[in-house]
Amino acid sequence: MSFLGRSCFCLSLISSSAFISSVSAAADHKLSFSIPAQKLTSALMVFSQQSGLHVAFDGKVGDSLQSAPLHGKMDAFKALHKLLGQTGFIIDASNPNFITLRTEKDHKLKTANSHDTNLTVQGHRNQLHTKRSFAGVVDSTSYDDTSSLGGGASSVADLLVLLPGVAGIQDGDQPRYISVRGISPDLNQTTLDGITLATIGDNGGGTRRVNLQNIPGELTGEDNIYKTFTAEQDGGAIGAVIDMMPRSAFDYKGFYKYLDAYGVYSTYRGAVGANKIPGLSPHLAQGAKAVIADRFGENKEFGIIASFRYQKRIRNSYKKWQDSNYYYDDKGKPVGGESNNVPDRSQGWNGLTAPADIEDGNYSNAITNLGGSARAEWKPVNSGFTASLMGYSYERWENSLMDHTYLLMDNPQVWNQTATSGRELLYRSASYVRQDRWQTNSNGVLGNLGWHDAVSALKLRVGYTWEEYENYQPRLTAYAYPKKQGLAPIYGDYQYKDNFATLSNVSDLKSMMGMKYNLSQIQQYDDDAREGVTNVRLDYTRNLNSDSHGFGFATGFEWRTLNVTDQMNYRDYVAGGDATPYMFTPSFRPPGTFYTLPWINMTNFPWDKQKLDVATSNNDTLSSFYRYKEQLLDGYLSLHYKWQHSQLIAGVRADGVSFSAYTPQIESGTASGKISKNNGGYLNPLPSVTFMHEFPKNFILHAAWSESVGRPLPNDIAQAQKINCSDDAKNGAECTLSRGNPNLRPRRANNFDVSLDKYFDHGRGVFSVAYFDKMIKDDIYTLSDYQILDGVKTQVTEPLNANKSSLMGVEVSVIDRKIKGPWNWSFDVSANGTWMRGRMNYTASEGTYKLHQLPDQPNYIFNSAVTWHIPQVRGAIRATFSYTPKYLTDPAANPWQNSGYGELASLDLGAWHDITDNIRFKYEVYNLVGAHRTYRMGDRLQQISEKDYYGRSIYFEVVVN
Repeated sequence: MSFLGRSCFCLSLISSSAFISSVSAAADHKLSFSIPAQKLTSALMVFSQQSGLHVAFDGKVGDSLQSAPLHGKMDAFKALHKLLGQTGFIIDASNPNFITLRTEKDHKLKTANSHDTNLTVQGHRNQLHTKRSFAGVVDSTSYDDTSSLGGGASSVADLLVLLPGVAGIQDGDQPRYISVRGISPDLNQTTLDGITLATIGDNGGGTRRVNLQNIPGELTGEDNIYKTFTAEQDGGAIGAVIDMMPRSAFDYKGFYKYLDAYGVYSTYRGAVGANKIPGLSPHLAQGAKAVIADRFGENKEFGIIASFRYQKRIRNSYKKWQDSNYYYDDKGKPVGGESNNVPDRSQGWNGLTAPADIEDGNYSNAITNLGGSARAEWKPVNSGFTASLMGYSYERWENSLMDHTYLLMDNPQVWNQTATSGRELLYRSASYVRQDRWQTNSNGVLGNLGWHDAVSALKLRVGYTWEEYENYQPRLTAYAYPKKQGLAPIYGDYQYKDNFATLSNVSDLKSMMGMKYNLSQIQQYDDDAREGVTNVRLDYTRNLNSDSHGFGFATGFEWRTLNVTDQMNYRDYVAGGDATPYMFTPSFRPPGTFYTLPWINMTNFPWDKQKLDVATSNNDTLSSFYRYKEQLLDGYLSLHYKWQHSQLIAGVRADGVSFSAYTPQIESGTASGKISKNNGGYLNPLPSVTFMHEFPKNFILHAAWSESVGRPLPNDIAQAQKINCSDDAKNGAECTLSRGNPNLRPRRANNFDVSLDKYFDHGRGVFSVAYFDKMIKDDIYTLSDYQILDGVKTQVTEPLNANKSSLMGVEVSVIDRKIKGPWNWSFDVSANGTWMRGRMNYTASEGTYKLHQLPDQPNYIFNSAVTWHIPQVRGAIRATFSYTPKYLTDPAANPWQNSGYGELASLDLGAWHDITDNIRFKYEVYNLVGAHRTYRMGDRLQQISEKDYYGRSIYFEVVVN
């Protein structure tokens, strides 16, 4: 094994000649040093801070050596020689920002692959260093400009989805949110440099999940997922605390630049050009991102780093739905009757399923990302002070169009039914078109002021983050009923393939295609949502340095306000008119079909000639408003005691929350225009204990117990009762009725974790086994119930507290970097698997049920990555693979109407090679196997209700640094 696999702190390696010139420059500049004799590892870290030079070395060897004392004013090169003393380390070639230390034995080894190896080592080494040094359980990753993959517009979500216990929740073909150990993303606490980030959730939905797709990888230096909690951390996490550390200009000695320009090609064309909407044709999309950093001042005590990104691409897809079913007896008659059809064996159900609807949709989407960040820093030499001010702003626009057609079957009888086929009557044909022009803006301003001496540290962090969402959506829906038009009964023959129903034949296709359509919905709305979060944190620590022993403590307080508002302005128009002038049949067939139902052409629809339905518009507008204000005031005390090989942390955090929810008043189903205010709050003491012990042979034991809370979602508290009758209704419902619950209690969790880590291969690898167990009181879930309201089947959703929940699991992971192969090849390998078992008891109108998994919790997760470094081409090949099985998201009052995600296997492939020392080519293919995202329903999620196909995305990138 070469030394490079053991280097601790290294970002990039360019050439030895550049190193010599940079060190010569440093030699002409005298700096002040004050570093007492101590463990060499910690001494070199202090040297790096005081000199501005980054040092790569074998951390395991450094831990066993003692530094020489270093005091006085001298050039950095001379100071480093003096600090090393007789340790046996020698200075070897590196790049302009780094000094590489080797033992004499390491120096004799060949380093033919050193150029590429050091381009990717930063994230790997930081990941293991953070994991080893933290007393609790943490997993980390880092973004590297030249080697991290992620399709050009790589996000923090792309980086985190390969870590143990992490599952990505997709937005189309990219992860948007992450769940950790099967816990909903709403129960993660997400921070940037310790400051809580604002989030509008799903399209203004008032959730707590942070859209990590909007946070670019190059904004952060290291991203940590803390799976155990101490009093120093926010108490509002049951899944994980996700803390992203912003990049620093002090990561570099001086000027640093990085530019990545790329092209994108998406393989799925779809129906673009057939849907009458210009501007969405597929093309070779493009993007670029850049990072620039520099340091200045007499002692290089000032630094500034800035980043920028832009991308515009087309993401087309097709979708298929079949989200409701009919159930018949042996005579072909509906079980329970046509209006109350149920899969009940006791009432004669034959055990077979027939489709109630067959739907196809084409989705055309143009996406634009634009934004940047800047951070100014001040680190005066030998003063103990640090300060920084950071701002960022990122925007994402989407201009999309959905053409959606469906056939609703009638269920007085089924003919020729088998397990995979049958015949039913066609009851209704429908077509609707929906256009979205939405924009999300994520912004923040963060300040950080710190002071430290050899024993104490004081840090003040202040931040204001805000996120905005705007959308304009026009939609048209048209229906045609064969029976009402006097047509002879039209039959549809269906068949199941891959557990999904499609039509194989229509008895009178010509009559079905020639039916007259009437407009059943004419609607426009504007949505405007905003959340702002103000955060102030003050933390003080004493005797908690990395080389400290004995008693220490941390204390502090946090004040935070959250203010979220959502207002939708509706314009509903009088429906019922003839839709024939706006219908057309495109020259496009959805995959797997032999026909295309007529579509609606929105481009020539005369909106200005429609009659406004004033009452409906006002009611929809008034009932859609909500506002939620929350204030948090927390204080904590955390006591630490550190022995030579052990550490104990015990503390308590007081979690105090007060809130006000402003909700429209609904009287007899109609919004009155009045706003009611609901006040609430709670104070919870949250104790925690963490223990770590390092055994011989590099075994480290972590054990932790803590209490934490899961705060209710703003929308769950403040949402008014709202009914909507449109094509968005599911499972055969004509309408949906949603309402909040101002009486929700916060979840309270007891979290127990124990893990054992074995470090091997000179610190390059780690094998970890972790067990976790969570007991959750007053868990919150959203119940879907189906009721007949005013003679119409309606899906009713409401958040409720569960009776009790529990989750346990085992997490196994292995990481090994720079495994030596033949011909100077080396390999990076990481693989992890997580097994989970959840339980939830909940009560619905039909009785009490027991779930064998929590909402958003897969039974297991598998993630892996392999990188093959090939020095002969100055490059590497990387493959990443993630797999999650089907899992529940929304329990229903009737378990056979439960819904969730289907299984998803994602395989991505990337490669890169250097053209020169400063130019690199990268190639990436995403969704290499063409996997489909599916949604499922049923008591065992056995029925596919939706299938989405996005094709593959291919990137070609040119990197200059």
